[in-house]
Amino acid sequence: MTDHGADGPDAGGQAPVEPATGPPRVRRFPPPALLESLNHDHLDPGYAAAARRRAARDAARSTGGRPPRNRGRDLALVGLTVAVIGVIWGAAARATEQDAVGAEAARAGLLSEVQDRRSRAEALAGSVTSLAAEVRTAQQELGLDAPLASVSALQMAAGSIAVSGPGIRIEVGPAPAAADAGSGADAQDAGSDVQILDRDLQLLANSLWASGAEAVAVGGVRLRPTSTIRQAGSAILVDNRPVAWPIAFEAVGDPSAMQIVLIDTTGFGRFSSFAQLYGIRFDVTVADRLDLPAGSGPAPRAATALTDPTTGSPVPTPTVAPVPPTR
Repeated sequence: MTDHGADGPDAGGQAPVEPATGPPRVRRFPPPALLESLNHDHLDPGYAAAARRRAARDAARSTGGRPPRNRGRDLALVGLTVAVIGVIWGAAARATEQDAVGAEAARAGLLSEVQDRRSRAEALAGSVTSLAAEVRTAQQELGLDAPLASVSALQMAAGSIAVSGPGIRIEVGPAPAAADAGSGADAQDAGSDVQILDRDLQLLANSLWASGAEAVAVGGVRLRPTSTIRQAGSAILVDNRPVAWPIAFEAVGDPSAMQIVLIDTTGFGRFSSFAQLYGIRFDVTVADRLDLPAGSGPAPRAATALTDPTTGSPVPTPTVAPVPPTR
């Protein structure tokens, strides 16, 4: 028979009493309350709640929606987002509309001012032409034929009077869109390989002067001794006035004599080569009558006759003033 003594459990099932001395001993048997909980509570409440949530999600997913407890919040967020976006779009649209109205009003005002200034300039130019004609008529009535001839020659060289007469007309411009270069891409490439620059136009204008032209106009603008042909981007400016393509060169003079000299000039040769290689527009025609307007420029402020310092007599002036090259 085994003696349990202090090491075994007592009759009541209690844990043995540890001796007063020595290290503590670990309890090897669970308390009765835990055993009773395992016997009566088969499922943990947390697992049951998780199972209910999982079942609700599966039911909502099968119907294509979201869990009922999140639907109201999601709808509120969507509505708030739509409202904010609508307010922002409305404000942006209103600001854009106001800016467009202001820009259109400013543009209309500028166009109206430009048209008014242009009409005024044309009216003033017409008045200048009519007044110049009246002055010439009055001078002729006074019998000043010899002085008037010298004055007319100087005015012709200065480009300050309108000129009419036969001459040569040349039109230059970029290559046409439908060039005979095969397909459309080839035609576009052929037209984009060359660009007519201001120095090319200057060379052609100087060639007309060298061929014996009495007066020259480029794009309807009369060339004066101080006239310039410049380029601003893709625009051509003649005396700071824009001209449109194709640009017409009109030269008043003897057409037959001018053609003979013009063919041998550098400007004519350059544009002839451009026309053959790149298909640019270069048309030379003889005109029976060309009407060139008077040039615009600063009016003379003062003029005195030159005198010979030895004799004191006036120095004779040339009948035709030399025309400097176009810059």
